[in-house]
Amino acid sequence: MIALTPAPHVRNKDRKSPEKDGFRADIQGLRAIAVGMVVIYHLYPSALPGGFAGVDVFFVISGYLITGHLWRGYARTGTVGLADFWGRRARRLIPAAALVLTITWIASRILEPAAHLADTARQILASALYYQNLQLSADAVNYLKSADAATPVQHFWSLSVEEQFYLAWPLAFLLAAFLASGFTAPWFTARGFTAQGTDATRDARRARAGLARALTAALVVASLCYSVHETHANPSAAYFVTASRLWELGCGGLLAIAPARPASALARQGWLGWLGLAAVIASAFTLTGSMPFPGVLALLPVLGTVALIAGGSAAARFGPARLTSARPMAFIGAISYSLYLWHYPVITLYADWRGRAPGLLTGPVILAVAVLLAWLTKTFVEDKVRLAPCIARHPWRSLSVALAAVVPAVLAVVYLAGEPGPWNGTLGPDYPGAAALAGRAAHVPVAPVLPPPDQISQSVYRQAGCLDDIPVSTPRACAFGDTANPVRTVALVGDSAAGEWFDALNAVAVQRHWKLVTELHSSCPWTAAVMLNSNGKGTFTACQAWGAAVLHDLVASIRPDVVITSDYPNMATPGHPANESPAAVAEIGAGMARYWTSLENAGISVTAIKESPDLAEDVPACVERHPTELARCDVPRSKAILRNSPVSYAAKLMRGDVAVVDANSLVCGPKVCAPVVGNILVYSDRHHLTWYYSKSTAQFIEPLLLKANKILAGEP
Repeated sequence: MIALTPAPHVRNKDRKSPEKDGFRADIQGLRAIAVGMVVIYHLYPSALPGGFAGVDVFFVISGYLITGHLWRGYARTGTVGLADFWGRRARRLIPAAALVLTITWIASRILEPAAHLADTARQILASALYYQNLQLSADAVNYLKSADAATPVQHFWSLSVEEQFYLAWPLAFLLAAFLASGFTAPWFTARGFTAQGTDATRDARRARAGLARALTAALVVASLCYSVHETHANPSAAYFVTASRLWELGCGGLLAIAPARPASALARQGWLGWLGLAAVIASAFTLTGSMPFPGVLALLPVLGTVALIAGGSAAARFGPARLTSARPMAFIGAISYSLYLWHYPVITLYADWRGRAPGLLTGPVILAVAVLLAWLTKTFVEDKVRLAPCIARHPWRSLSVALAAVVPAVLAVVYLAGEPGPWNGTLGPDYPGAAALAGRAAHVPVAPVLPPPDQISQSVYRQAGCLDDIPVSTPRACAFGDTANPVRTVALVGDSAAGEWFDALNAVAVQRHWKLVTELHSSCPWTAAVMLNSNGKGTFTACQAWGAAVLHDLVASIRPDVVITSDYPNMATPGHPANESPAAVAEIGAGMARYWTSLENAGISVTAIKESPDLAEDVPACVERHPTELARCDVPRSKAILRNSPVSYAAKLMRGDVAVVDANSLVCGPKVCAPVVGNILVYSDRHHLTWYYSKSTAQFIEPLLLKANKILAGEP
């Protein structure tokens, strides 16, 4: 096993502290590299596109150090002191995290738009209780949530993964001890040994060690296989869940419990350390957010970190230890935990305050502020609590430190409990909405914007669960409109951008006695083309299966008279991963035309609605920032509405067999797309219409649809 000894420059009081075990100065330097990758990535993502892999480096380091600590006690006693272990983790991690969460929440109340505060409060609660990764995993498979602005505490997901690892990992050692006792006791009894015999004790230790290594290896392999599978099947969620990340921590653990001789031989191989360092640095520059991650690609930073730990110690001749043990690296490594905690809130709150991301000149200032806050937190919070004798010498007192997490959790819960109820949807005569653009409102009086930007509720079809989530491959049809005595059946098919027209179409359907059937899927345009996942990672296999199943249902069972469809055009395919690229638009449009042709051949008419504007900014947040200067949120019509879109391309391929309804004159003016029209907030995010505004377009979109489709108009 690699010898872990305190570095010569460690202060005496640190040598006597309960935290002295396992100190390696070169690992402090590795921490500095990891946190540097993450911070630079968050400040300047284009400069270091794979900087997010710094989190993977942290995972391996944590797995190595924590497993090494557990292993030393386990090898001596055959068991694990859970209260002592969890207490050490609590006083090491929770006070600083609770402080950062509390101050971040206070700052968020001052600097963040009110429309974002509920999400921030929910994520602060999740971060304080260490289930933030599960919260983000759930949000990641919800298209409407995945488009939200990042909260200042989103980075706590990785700390949640580690905390869940700390809770579960000691239990694996106890399981190994239990299994070892079951395997070895009969062997001893059959040979006349007792458990107190020297040979028997040695054999028992070997059995425990062997089972612990075997169990760790099995967990690593199982987690890696799961990670590879989920990264392709459900990449948004796979990025965050512990099961797909456990293998990374486990790889560090395997190195920590490796047999002594092989580990010592590796520790002397300086070339291995340099190779590992090269792999870690390469991952920062070669990986990108559009690649499927973690999965197989995470092996680059993970195995690089393993190699750097194994061959990067002071024992390695001509290894990188002199570099990674340098004082500047050691300083950053020492404050790396607090720096990780502080950097993201400082960056995001600055962006909320200034309305833009950090620039070339402001980035270093933000970094300096984060480093100062990290040093203060390390000196006056982390070390004070971690090394306090009255706490450190008593495991249960150490565990009681976890109560510090109650402070941010209570603040978040109090806020969430006091949130105002949703607006009831009543508009009245002062809210003409789309009529202001259609020329039906001669005068629009001055009135408050409705709905309020921080009280945007969901449409009826979403509340009814009729928008399939990203992983869903089996469609769910819902019926609205006149379901009792319909004269016609109309199907609304597509993604959530098609769904934004539901409220207008439902109002028309009720009036004209149509049965309105919805087949809608988050982030999945209805096309035969193979789509790229909305996060740019992996093939959207669920969307492909869902689209084919919808076609079958429409032709075989639903048999609507007319299918109305639309889509969000900012999508891509695996072969053409750039959003809105002409090649991607053509591929998606050709896939739409294939489905439309199948419907037309089956006697089902198709009408498409041209894609709605995309304002490329969170509109409610902009309105809240500029309530008296709404024009500052305007976007030129030429920029917001794409000329080259999948629907337009598909319609050209259909050679006039499918009419396209352009309803954007009901959303945008002749020159600009405004955030508020007729005193109604138009958008619920950057491109989805609020259901209130959608409903206001009903009387105007109806004649457009009737003109485009004779069947809807009742003509033969």
